[in-house]
Order: sequence, then structure tokens, then C-alpha cells
Amino acid sequence: MNHFNIFGLQNIYLEDSFVLAINESSEEITFLMEFVLTKDHPEYSIPSEGEQYCYRKGKLSFKCCKKIKWFEKSLNQFFDKNKEVDLGNIDSFSVDEGVNFLEGDWGEVEIISDYVTIELE
Repeated sequence: MNHFNIFGLQNIYLEDSFVLAINESSEEITFLMEFVLTKDHPEYSIPSEGEQYCYRKGKLSFKCCKKIKWFEKSLNQFFDKNKEVDLGNIDSFSVDEGVNFLEGDWGEVEIISDYVTIELE
């Protein structure tokens, strides 16, 4: 299953969204994001002047994690046109039998969690 089938991510273009930070504890991992909303998202609006997409800040959280396993963790940082730091994109997000696999410039992680939430600011 890919991320389009996860409730809340159906109308988010994750591959062009930006990871701003990653917060992790023993039972939770949260990706602070600058999400790209597609035209079908209920909170979509026309992109701002000079922007290609409709961006909204928010969080992608995995709660009550049974396992968080990093295969690679990177400290790469990128700077957007406003000179704000981001960690790159989530290039790949798939789910196989309850195991979430995410990968991007920031690293590669396997997360076992039954609770995935999306919050927009």
C-alpha cells in the first residue's frame, strides 16, 4: 500500500512537500512538514504569488510506536528561497502489513505504529 491510501494523505502531494524537522521519542515520531495540498484537498487554495503549489504547514505523526528503526539518518539541510531550512522531501512512503517505510534526503526509517495522524495548522 502506498501513502495515498492512508486517511488524511489522499490529497497531499507528499513527494514535493518539505520536511522541516523530525521530533522523536521512544513511542512517537513526528515529521514537521510544509505540505503540498492538491486541488481535491478540502483546504486547498490558489497558490500564493510566485508559488507553484498550495503549501500548508502541519505534522505527520506516528503515535504509540512499537518500533522505530533507522537504517540511515542524515543531517543534510537545504535552504528554500526564503533562506529557511528544510531537510528535503519524503521521497518514498509505503506500508506493508502495518510497517511504515519512509525515505528521503533526511534518511530512511521503518516505523511500526497503528496510529498515523495528519494535522494542518
